[in-house]
Amino acid sequence: MKESRVPVLVVGGSLVGLSTAVFLAHHGVKCLLVERHPGTSVHPRAVGYYPRTVELLRGVGLEEAVLKAAAGFATHRTRAGVVSLAGEELFAREEMDGEDDLAGVTPCRLLLLTQDRLEPLLRARAEQLGADLRFGTELVSFAADADGVTAEVAHVDTGARHRVRADHLVAADGPRSAVREALGVPRTGRGVLSRHVSIAFTADLAAALRGRRFSVVHVQNPEVRGILVHDDTLRMGTLIVEYDPARGESLDDFTDRRCTDLVRAAIGVPGLPVEIRSRFPWDMAQLTATRYVDGRVLLAGDAAHVIPPTGGYGANTGIADAHNLAWKLAAVLSGTAGPGLLETYDAERRPVGELAAAQGALQLAVRSRTATPAEQDAVLDAQAVTMGYRYGAADDLVADPRTRHAETGTRAPHLMLARDGGKTSTLDLFGAGFVLLAGSGGAGWCTAAVTAAAGLGVRLAAYRVVPAHAAPGSDLLHDAEGAFGDAYALADDGAVLVRPDGFVAWRSDEPQPAPARTEAESVTAALRRILAR
Repeated sequence: MKESRVPVLVVGGSLVGLSTAVFLAHHGVKCLLVERHPGTSVHPRAVGYYPRTVELLRGVGLEEAVLKAAAGFATHRTRAGVVSLAGEELFAREEMDGEDDLAGVTPCRLLLLTQDRLEPLLRARAEQLGADLRFGTELVSFAADADGVTAEVAHVDTGARHRVRADHLVAADGPRSAVREALGVPRTGRGVLSRHVSIAFTADLAAALRGRRFSVVHVQNPEVRGILVHDDTLRMGTLIVEYDPARGESLDDFTDRRCTDLVRAAIGVPGLPVEIRSRFPWDMAQLTATRYVDGRVLLAGDAAHVIPPTGGYGANTGIADAHNLAWKLAAVLSGTAGPGLLETYDAERRPVGELAAAQGALQLAVRSRTATPAEQDAVLDAQAVTMGYRYGAADDLVADPRTRHAETGTRAPHLMLARDGGKTSTLDLFGAGFVLLAGSGGAGWCTAAVTAAAGLGVRLAAYRVVPAHAAPGSDLLHDAEGAFGDAYALADDGAVLVRPDGFVAWRSDEPQPAPARTEAESVTAALRRILAR
């Protein structure tokens, strides 16, 4: 049997697995991804990605490609209720009202793009960066030990087997994760709330749409009750309907004939030519794994948390899992961090997964009109859920990102600064290594940070943020609006240290746990703590 060695084996080649491969390859980590299906998703599945997710794609050079692919969805902004697409409209409201209010928070915007179109872009970028992606290959078995994981994979068509030795295994193999089940990791939560089947179809929707464009359509008539979404060609869509095994219903009931009848009823055009492209069964559930780290195996995406889709948090949370995990794996594998850094993946991401799952369930209750007044009040703004959380905080887990000012554990704020004759977002400084940002009087912190990082073998860039009239310099960023101090709640002689994932890890104005140190000693101590060294 052929054998090979790889730093990271990724199991699962959907959105989260592919994102993991992209982020790992971006950090220079060689990985092997195996996916039992022959290619990327043929089903639309997830469709909406919040600005924070787009920021993560921007950081690996994908923003331009995804925006181009999503251009046709730009006018798909209305959520509506209808008797049928061609029939009576019961309500309509704009999905993205208030989006302009985010201009000061992020350079990115909400992205509408079906999963079957996003996955090929992720796949191409992962391969371009050097990831080894093997579709039509499934995980047969694995065994973890103190030093790594030995896995056996097989080609689905030929049965040819291959043994892989990896330092770490990332399980991104979905809600029914075979890896999680083999590890015996329990899940908590409300469990399965309902069972659904998504019916992907081809039909001419132009006449029924009558010039309108929808992000989501709620259909309710005597023949069908469900959710309908359509793409930008107006020829492809998905109808999501519920079925109940307790009433004797099963997936076997959804024959091509029945699916065609349901789609025609939802569109409201009898006899309309319809082609059923695929059926995708799934469970609406609220479940979170009790641990995301099990020795050398790490859970991500739906393998770690199953989130009701009503808030659109599932894919977004999973991609953020991958982003958090990738830089930590890279640091541990390169020897610049201790193995304890990977334990922080569970400590940081599990509370966020639980928050997102709970918020998805609350959104479901509100939309189904079963929410109590207290539950309605507990629903959070989507931007707070996706970019306003704080790692390591028990009482301050989530807040409006507009109120975040570079507290430790939070996403470093976006701010436009002048650099090299142009303008850049602070977010574009992050992603390769650590970044220290200091006020105009913080030159000492910049020197100290570079010295400390060199002594530890850590990649770090240091910049001073100075007024617009200051002379140019390679380590200077010019603040034309004088907004840096307020945005980062920082004095002129202060500094913040930002991790490769764009989260603030240390501030110079934090109380020191030890007696007074030099600036270099303070940064060295901070880096050692962050990197578990």
